[in-house]
Amino acid sequence: MKDAWGRTIEYVRLSLTDACNFCCPYCRPSEITPQSQTQLLSVDEWMLILSAFHRIGVKAVRLTGGEPLLYPHIEDLLSRIKSSGWFEDISMTTNGSLLASRAQKLRKLGLHRVNISLDSLESDAFAVCVGKEGQLDSVLNGIRSAIEANFKSVKINTVLSRHWSDGEVRSLLQYVEKWPVVWRFIEYMPFQGDAFHGPTFDEWKSQLERVVGDALVETHSVYGFGPATYFSLPSGKNIGFIFSMSHSYCDSCNRVRLTSDGQMRLCLLRDDEADLVSLVRNGISEAALADHIERALQRKQERHDGITMEQPERPMWRIGG
Repeated sequence: MKDAWGRTIEYVRLSLTDACNFCCPYCRPSEITPQSQTQLLSVDEWMLILSAFHRIGVKAVRLTGGEPLLYPHIEDLLSRIKSSGWFEDISMTTNGSLLASRAQKLRKLGLHRVNISLDSLESDAFAVCVGKEGQLDSVLNGIRSAIEANFKSVKINTVLSRHWSDGEVRSLLQYVEKWPVVWRFIEYMPFQGDAFHGPTFDEWKSQLERVVGDALVETHSVYGFGPATYFSLPSGKNIGFIFSMSHSYCDSCNRVRLTSDGQMRLCLLRDDEADLVSLVRNGISEAALADHIERALQRKQERHDGITMEQPERPMWRIGG
């Protein structure tokens, strides 16, 4: 399936719930509880939507949230996705706090890869990052459990919502080097009404090069279907950059997002959406839904507006990670 700009759409990110037990300042103003989620799609509804995406050639699905492990039917959905055989890659983005006791089972149910958010390795700073005290150990335990579960890959996502000191970067790089994970650094995006505040792609790359004392070498490593650009540290360890604001990936965009209320969002940074859930609940067939999705995908714009963009109307926590 190609959009109007000739880009192959092969990757869908599915937000199962807006609920999250964290309230990261760059994402949401307060904790959203599972009890507040009354319009969640059922497993059957999600499977019909995913069958339509499979029909048009999508190869990879990522389960996100909110916190996807708060979706009450996550295990049933994973099992059915695995049984369908539709996708060559099944992954999840999670905050990791609920993962320790569930990683092994999720792997058996068909989850191939897991991405875990970790914005600081210092307890007090982490509490500020997630809006709650005493949460770092649960996330670190989740990371350890994910590594032990033998997923195809475990990625750590660090959002750069502020400039770091060189000392902080040195401490972080110790973990980057010793953990058997793929570490990616993600540019802050102004979804909460804030102005853009770096570091930008060039600023972060220059700081890392200064700290490690050598140039980062771009590699052509591929770790899934996401947009990251990978660089090799002097040690040979690869790290990823996802800088959608200052280093656009629009020309190679291969994905769409599904919100927890059943809308297809054509671009993370634009408010263009297509309603899928209403069609599903009115009895649309798989073939007709696939046709509808194909037509809607032709509305994808060539690119977003970058750092100068206006704040999207739908906040980040209602789009999905």
